[in-house]
Amino acid sequence: MKNRKKKFRVGLIFLSLLLVGGPLFSLSAMADESKGYQEYSLGEIVVSGKGSSVRDIAISDEVTPEDFEAVNADSVADALTYVPGVRVTYGRKMLPEINIHGFDKQRILTLIDGVPYYETKYGSLDLNQVGLEGVARIDVVKGAPSVLYGPNALGGVVNIITKNASSEKPVLSATAEYGVDGIDDAYRVGLSHGMKKGNINYWLSYSHKEWDSWDLSDDFDSREGTIMVRQADGSRTRTPAVIQDEGERVNSDYETDNFWAKIGVEPSEDTEIYVNFHYIKTEKGDPPDIDFVQVRYDYNYAHFDRISAYDDWGVDLSAEHAFTDAFSLQAKLYYHDHSDEYESYTDETYTQAWALSTYNDSILGGILLGDYQITDWDTLRFSLHYKEDFHEQRDLEEIPYAESEAATGSVGFENEMTLFDDKLSIIAGISYDWYEVTKAEDNPNDDNNIIKADTPDTMDEFNPMIGATYQIVDSIQLFASVAKKTRFPTLDQIYDGDTPNLGLEAETAINYTAGLFWTFEDKLKLQVAPFFHDISDYITDDAPDNPESQSKNYAEVQMRGWEVNMEITPYKDLLFKLGYMTNDASNKSHERASDEVVGVPEYTATISVQYTLPTIGTQLNLTMLYMGESYRELPSLEEPDTEVIKNETYQLCNAKITQPFMSDRLKVFLAVENLFDEDYEAEEGFPAPGMRTWIGVKFDL
Repeated sequence: MKNRKKKFRVGLIFLSLLLVGGPLFSLSAMADESKGYQEYSLGEIVVSGKGSSVRDIAISDEVTPEDFEAVNADSVADALTYVPGVRVTYGRKMLPEINIHGFDKQRILTLIDGVPYYETKYGSLDLNQVGLEGVARIDVVKGAPSVLYGPNALGGVVNIITKNASSEKPVLSATAEYGVDGIDDAYRVGLSHGMKKGNINYWLSYSHKEWDSWDLSDDFDSREGTIMVRQADGSRTRTPAVIQDEGERVNSDYETDNFWAKIGVEPSEDTEIYVNFHYIKTEKGDPPDIDFVQVRYDYNYAHFDRISAYDDWGVDLSAEHAFTDAFSLQAKLYYHDHSDEYESYTDETYTQAWALSTYNDSILGGILLGDYQITDWDTLRFSLHYKEDFHEQRDLEEIPYAESEAATGSVGFENEMTLFDDKLSIIAGISYDWYEVTKAEDNPNDDNNIIKADTPDTMDEFNPMIGATYQIVDSIQLFASVAKKTRFPTLDQIYDGDTPNLGLEAETAINYTAGLFWTFEDKLKLQVAPFFHDISDYITDDAPDNPESQSKNYAEVQMRGWEVNMEITPYKDLLFKLGYMTNDASNKSHERASDEVVGVPEYTATISVQYTLPTIGTQLNLTMLYMGESYRELPSLEEPDTEVIKNETYQLCNAKITQPFMSDRLKVFLAVENLFDEDYEAEEGFPAPGMRTWIGVKFDL
């Protein structure tokens, strides 16, 4: 019955594609029109223009609005899912886990227009709530050798660069989608508008998405899990239970609103001043682990929970001035605020809430970037980063907040020399980074007694790098880089465990990258790049003699592999994209219970095909993702008998058909996610959505 239903749904979708595309073959060809926007230049830290080769010494990807549309992405997390070498999964709290070359999201620096985007305790935020209406490009830089990015870019950088108006005429874009299958009462709407008038420039964008629940695959079979309840006195019970039935995913509702605004003035060709504002409001369910759920009355939380508020707002002031043809400065000031509420329930009915944990975070900081062209072949760049983090939390509404504060800074210098008729570029740099916790409080008994905790000594690190590119001929470029990168511990890692670990230090990675980039006319682009990441002082609680379960600088990890990316355009209307990464991760710690590493897929592969039918302009997109297995649970030194649990290998296929009208200003589309209704768990215990179908319309003016 399940297979019959699946075949019927797939057949219905392909029939719909034919019905949409078939009768339209007599339409005239679509005309090309200006987009009306450009990439916000002040959103870049390492500028790809200005004759710089800094971006070319790393494995990097640019994800564009055309890529967003091809996979029907509606958030930054969606858009990153199909980037080669990137793994995006969903587990606890329905937060996307972004993994780049095996580095998790805490070890990746996430920026929006060059400004750090995170929350101050755990070090990351939900990129599924950041809409794409105002996004012009997403840069993914693996290894991130440049020192100009600032601290904490251990494994890479994701920089989300927004749109800036380029047209003297008003630009308007509107999108509306409705979920017709596999997701209940679902719709998404987006609106963006911008204009450049004289020396004034502005861009506005808004998006809303919501659904009541989403469906599991028809092939999903429920299984027995365990609910563990631990009382305040420490006693506990374990009860077998089926936590997730077939059909709708438990507690999977979602609703979010995004608003982004940018306004700027360009009084001369040498000066730009912009103000950016964003406001994001989200409420969502948290689908439980179907194998094991805890209700902890001793710690006032449960895994039967809802995120009743997950809100962000921020304002950034950015300016750039070219003092001479050779010297320019860019400055940024920013303030970001985040708050979320975690509501715990007594059982799987989600009817009786008994604890409300509240977290408030804010960041106040600034960035200064300088660019000085010493000669035609030598450019010196420098950066200064400084920010202060503020965090407060409480586990119950009736108790006061425990507060923490920290400061992070970085000074970096980078020199680029271009030699031999611009064929050879050599980049060398060094940064000095520091981190200081200035205030720490705790409320161990969840009462009115706030305890002032000790703080660690100031941590500091020097991070050098060197890289080069060489243009053998116009079509072939070689590149290589070596960079030391560090990441300071989060507040959670310092103060986690039964007692704080005030001796915790920064993690260190030596990232090696080399590669070749080859183009053949306009038919082929090929990049082949081996990489090696040597990580020391990796923070983990899997360390010997650790009865208090502290986070410690104990693990030594190595990751080595290859990444191959290819674009093939055999003729104008047909495009193939292929990406493949293999990654051999190994635990090299002196004492270890396993040689394996949690959360690193052994390979990832993406294949996408885009074909535009001649004359009528109908666009067909097919995207396939293959994800190798990874480990979710491994034996540890404290628990050597722990069962090995793997995240399984899975394959996904998405399809989309788009029919343009009105000289490409109006587009009607049908998109199918997980076309073959694959039943899989990217993270063990968290089954993924089954097949979902959206119909939509987009209008550009």
